[in-house]
Amino acid sequence: MNLLATSIFSLVALTSCAPHIRNKRQTANEVATRIVAVSKAKPELLSTAVSQADPDLLRVALTFADPDLLEVALTQAKAELLGVALTNGVEGELLKTALTRARPDTLAAALTAAEPDLLLQHLLMQEQ
Repeated sequence: MNLLATSIFSLVALTSCAPHIRNKRQTANEVATRIVAVSKAKPELLSTAVSQADPDLLRVALTFADPDLLEVALTQAKAELLGVALTNGVEGELLKTALTRARPDTLAAALTAAEPDLLLQHLLMQEQ
């Protein structure tokens, strides 16, 4: 319970700083992704996302993700693989594509059965 409270507090603190950075209203999708993160995420996965994520990648996930795909990531992933997907150096556009265009079963497979090094290598790839 303490972990959940800490995770939720961290997420709220992170998102409440956003108005100081940008002065625009949140879109309906941004609101929906934050609701998924707070209400549906497994506490250990939310904690991983908040504590290990590159802030820019977390912003990409909370701004552009399809809420249903974000729910898959925050309820079905292995914590280690979720951490890899949100690591410094991961291409934001690749994360955005994964969280907006993937099939739910494919995303779940990538975040539960992938080898961490291979997942990181794929997410670090730049346009070639």
